[in-house]
Amino acid sequence: MADKYDAAPKRGDETRAVGWFGEGRMMKSVISYQLPVISYRSYLLLITVYCSLFTVFYGCASTKKSELPKVQMDATELNQRGVDAVSAGKYDKALIEFQGSLRLNASVDNQTGIAINLLNLGRLYLLMGRFDDAKAAFDRGLKIGASLNDQMVLSEGYASLGRYYYLIGNNNDAVAVLEKAVAIDRRQGFHTLGNRLNIMGMVYKDMDKAEDAEKLFNEALKINKSYEMEADSADSFRGLGDILFKRGDYKKAGELYENALSIDKRLGISAKISIDLAALGMASLKQNDAGKALDFFLRAYAVDSSRGADKKALQDLDRIIEIYAALGDNNNKEKYSLERERLLKKERDEKQ
Repeated sequence: MADKYDAAPKRGDETRAVGWFGEGRMMKSVISYQLPVISYRSYLLLITVYCSLFTVFYGCASTKKSELPKVQMDATELNQRGVDAVSAGKYDKALIEFQGSLRLNASVDNQTGIAINLLNLGRLYLLMGRFDDAKAAFDRGLKIGASLNDQMVLSEGYASLGRYYYLIGNNNDAVAVLEKAVAIDRRQGFHTLGNRLNIMGMVYKDMDKAEDAEKLFNEALKINKSYEMEADSADSFRGLGDILFKRGDYKKAGELYENALSIDKRLGISAKISIDLAALGMASLKQNDAGKALDFFLRAYAVDSSRGADKKALQDLDRIIEIYAALGDNNNKEKYSLERERLLKKERDEKQ
């Protein structure tokens, strides 16, 4: 039987509730999965965004929060609530917080704050699948950044626009604008350089330029370590793990995923911990260790259910159910199938 996970998902499926690892029933007891080419790429891009917000998006980098006018302090607080909501997978709440921050910044003509809000909104729109809205927000943010000659806003804007082009399938334009962000970061000495290189690595990997992608991830890892950018270092490790996975070196890929997991656990970034655990589960399956894979997916499910990330929890459950079915454990298969139905019902009810 052809491996159902050999093909990468269509781009349009990436931000939907299912589709990270495909659909279908297990047809044999020996499980052999193929990790899609960054099947979780849109999710990783948002997580990359989440990690970068702390350094850039409080407002003017040279101004302490306590020295800001009250309106700007309130706007900053709303913005941070939006960041936290994104991390928790609560996108509707994040939208409200970012829009509230935008209104406050607009009320005092805080152009830098407005640009920040627009970029955050655009990134959120990407996760919500609202690509036209994302593009409009990025264009507005970049226009303000250019008028202010704010190099950090421009770098963030180009990086955001690169994510947009990548997700709609325009890799060439993605590379072009990401190169602008990289050029700014190199020229200005911004610590976000490794972040940009990570994203470019993901794009090149999608273009089947594995060697170029590997070079970018390695350079990013070196830079991120030198700047002590731990979250971005984890992304570099994960990107390198995906390269090794695709080459069939599942053991080494697993070691790189473990490095990413160790960092993400130390930082307490639940969403990335879940991704790392799932990647380790896939690597274990490719090494025909269903028991170890099951443990990783169960741990991923525990993380996602605890943080209220129902969509990701459903994806974990799909894997868990399939493994139990392949192992012939019908009791646990039924147990987790019922849990899956409960979450699906909850999802349907919330849409009504």
